[in-house]
Amino acid sequence: MATPLTHYTVEIEQTGLSGWINYRESMLTLRFSYERMLTSLYVFVPGNEQWSAYCRSSGARTAGSRRTEIIQRIAAELRAQQASSMVQINDYGIEVLF
Repeated sequence: MATPLTHYTVEIEQTGLSGWINYRESMLTLRFSYERMLTSLYVFVPGNEQWSAYCRSSGARTAGSRRTEIIQRIAAELRAQQASSMVQINDYGIEVLF
């Protein structure tokens, strides 16, 4: 489901080989942990069953039905920022291959 929200940012907070991916819109922020490996970066994302509860606990109820859209936005931004060769999305995360 596409939304008219077009103003968002994806920021990477790096602390060594791991850190946080911050997804921000005007009224919400979601944080996802990640780990950097030799040839990839893996972002841990709650699965479909956990997504709504995660959004509620993060104060981002409006994101509860937008998991696919948000994950695709994060994946596209990571591809652009990390100059990776491929991005794979699965049920529990995003893998960025360098």
